[in-house]
Amino acid sequence: MDPHHRKIDLQSPADLAYLHTNIKSSAQQKLDLAIPPSANPTNEPDTFRPQVQQLIQEYITSTLTLALPSLAINGLDAETSMLVDDNITTEVEDESIYEPYDPRLAERLRTL
Repeated sequence: MDPHHRKIDLQSPADLAYLHTNIKSSAQQKLDLAIPPSANPTNEPDTFRPQVQQLIQEYITSTLTLALPSLAINGLDAETSMLVDDNITTEVEDESIYEPYDPRLAERLRTL
């Protein structure tokens, strides 16, 4: 990695888990729009949708694995073991919805 570029700094492994969870849920929403689970008119099991889900999961995992060298978690390099789904699901079970950072609101809070 080029030493002139800073790494993306995360505060804890839970931040990486939060990003991974959000990416997975966004991909699931897009998949549900493109291939709705109820699109199968018969009661036969759908063979196409699970294959697409597997490909999407592999793509997300490979993308995050390639991004790990550019990430620092609490000042330390990120490790590939942090992307294991078992670790992520046990660390982050909170499905809170966070608003994007609003600098005007932050400034208003500081003046209070």
